[in-house]
Amino acid sequence: MKRLLGYGSCLASTTLLAIVAQPALATSTVITGIQVVPTDTGAQIVLQTENGETPQVFAVNQGSMLRADIVRTQLQLPDGDQFVQQNPAPGIQAIALAPLDSNSVRLTVEGSGSIPTGVVGSSNNGDLIIDVATQAEGAAPQGSTPVPSDLETVASDEPVLIPVEQPATVAQAEVEDSTEEVEPAAPQPDVLVPNPQVIIDGVPVDAPEVQAAPPFLPAATAPPVGDIAIAETIPTFNAIDLGTTERVPRLVLRDAPSREVLNLLARAAGLNLVFIDPDGEVDTGAEATGTGEGPPITLDIENESVQDVFNSVLRVTGLQANRVGRTIYVAPELPDSARNLVSRTLRLNQVAASNAAGFLVALGAEGTQIVTATTFTDVGEGLGEIEGVETGGDSDAGDLGTDLRLIERSTSTNIVPLAYQPVEGSGSPQVLQGLLVTVDDRTNSITLTGDTDVVTTATSYLARLDLRRRQVAVNVKVIDVNLSAIDAFGTSFSFSVGDFDFSSNGGVGVVNFGGSTPFTAAGSVPTSTPISPGTLSGGGGFSVGDDFLFQLLASVQEGNSKILTDPTLIIQEGQTASVALTQQIVSRVTQEVVDIGDTAFVAVEPELVDAGLVLGVNVDRIDDNGFVSLSVSPSLTAPVATVDVGAGVGSVTLLNARELQSGLIRVRDGQTLVLSGIIQETDQVSTTKVPILGDIPILGALFRSTSESTSRNELIVLLTPEILDDTDQSVFGYSYTPSEEVQEIIERSQQR
Repeated sequence: MKRLLGYGSCLASTTLLAIVAQPALATSTVITGIQVVPTDTGAQIVLQTENGETPQVFAVNQGSMLRADIVRTQLQLPDGDQFVQQNPAPGIQAIALAPLDSNSVRLTVEGSGSIPTGVVGSSNNGDLIIDVATQAEGAAPQGSTPVPSDLETVASDEPVLIPVEQPATVAQAEVEDSTEEVEPAAPQPDVLVPNPQVIIDGVPVDAPEVQAAPPFLPAATAPPVGDIAIAETIPTFNAIDLGTTERVPRLVLRDAPSREVLNLLARAAGLNLVFIDPDGEVDTGAEATGTGEGPPITLDIENESVQDVFNSVLRVTGLQANRVGRTIYVAPELPDSARNLVSRTLRLNQVAASNAAGFLVALGAEGTQIVTATTFTDVGEGLGEIEGVETGGDSDAGDLGTDLRLIERSTSTNIVPLAYQPVEGSGSPQVLQGLLVTVDDRTNSITLTGDTDVVTTATSYLARLDLRRRQVAVNVKVIDVNLSAIDAFGTSFSFSVGDFDFSSNGGVGVVNFGGSTPFTAAGSVPTSTPISPGTLSGGGGFSVGDDFLFQLLASVQEGNSKILTDPTLIIQEGQTASVALTQQIVSRVTQEVVDIGDTAFVAVEPELVDAGLVLGVNVDRIDDNGFVSLSVSPSLTAPVATVDVGAGVGSVTLLNARELQSGLIRVRDGQTLVLSGIIQETDQVSTTKVPILGDIPILGALFRSTSESTSRNELIVLLTPEILDDTDQSVFGYSYTPSEEVQEIIERSQQR
């Protein structure tokens, strides 16, 4: 193993430092004695060792105490298994040495009003020497470690093995649950018998039922969550390939200038380095004369390749680097001439280029967008006047004047910068920093310019962003169910006694005294033909015979249902489709009197509205688990009456409307949604009777007729979505099977 030049490590606050890399499976070192020698700056602790190589020391400061753990060592002192000395030197309160475990020893130095620090060294006879210096609390920290002039490395085929001690695993015994369930004792209520006639026989009586509210759910349950499509993109770092396989066995530096560290590593790889400081001065190699040293860096590297150490320094310092030939350019921000820039143009298919640019800008990129705007400018007024406008050929209408105005139309193309300004101190990552984005809305293309790794990362983002929106085929059936019913019941009879004739026809009674024939009574029973008792005897018209004639009428009418529309709509995610089966009617008339000169004109403007069925379907989202979130808004309007507004204007039509707004509904692919309950109901009962006679119980039914009408219309919407497959294996829309009626029409058109 080659030893690192500039040997010597500092034991400082919150920093773990090792002496040197040791070979694997080294034997334990035995500490046989300790000697404390006061010095001008503190004390020197000499640990006498045997049977082993120089051990490793790891130290850390905790307040005013320095703790150093010496690994792979054993303590065998002649005076016992530990050493303690009080006030060995000014500024040091105590020094203690005791075993930490079977293979390590801990050295504790407690300061008195000062912070002890130590430097580890070794003597020629193998003893371990620790120089402890004391400094007042709040003093300036220890200086940086000088960077060695040369770095000795080892080939990659001779790796240094670092043994890793695995902590012992302690098995934990399982604790048996000895808790036993104890059944509570049944309560013993007191028996009070205030009534001596009450007999207690000991037979249990059923408890009365208590009407209680339904219980709550046993636990709060979240709604189900489906699978989420995940696309992971790992941003790449522009790593520098040094073209070497050399490894660093050990490198310990503290607050070293990054320029010197990069110079050291570049020389180890046989390359040159050009460093540009923020002030614009250029440092090249060891002969640099500039003052820029770069950010300070602390390293504790063991058994790592030179290339990985070089790139690690670039990552933590934020420096940019680029290799050209055998020279590496390093700067906080490299000029474009020293960078490997690449420009890539992508023509997007689905997403808008401006939206994609905004997405990249939010990740740290900078961009520009070409915007074409059209402006209209009012140049002036009063340029002229049009006179003598004729209105309807009436010479008395007068002249109308109209001023002319000049409007100038211009089109301009501007470049709008796109930039993201994160909140200061937020620490949000800017993975696309240094990328320039240019948008062309005409071709929906976007151009990326920057380093190769940044452009590659941005391209992967756009590939995942430029996805097709799903489409769904929605079959909608709108059914109008007519549940109207009419129940009619009526009687008709007549008889004659001498010159007295009586006839009851549908609740209308006729009494005749004399020999003349009465007029035919109009029936009130709702039927297509009047009910006339005279027709039962075969005579024409209405006549009263000598016999008793009787006729009973009962009528029942029922409605049915019909499908108003049955379309299949192809709707894209986030879009709205509608179907309208309407006709225009006049719902409002506006009348306005216009005075032109001495003549008054009446302008009548009718307002037309659509009456019929209007169906709108809005598809909000189609998720990856086969659910469709949509809303339906059917509306059915029909004329019910016509009202004459008079004054020569005409009439308007009143509309009866039935509407439904479903709101956002989530339906599974292929599932049918039924929307019902849009009901309009009207009940009407009409009774016609002969006065006094129609009110007689039971027999009064012979002198009256009753008609009961029930009007009930219900609108039912059946909706079935089916998500379309847009892959290359889909056959949707490439085949069509017409119905029999459509096939007949197609065949007749082909025969012509």
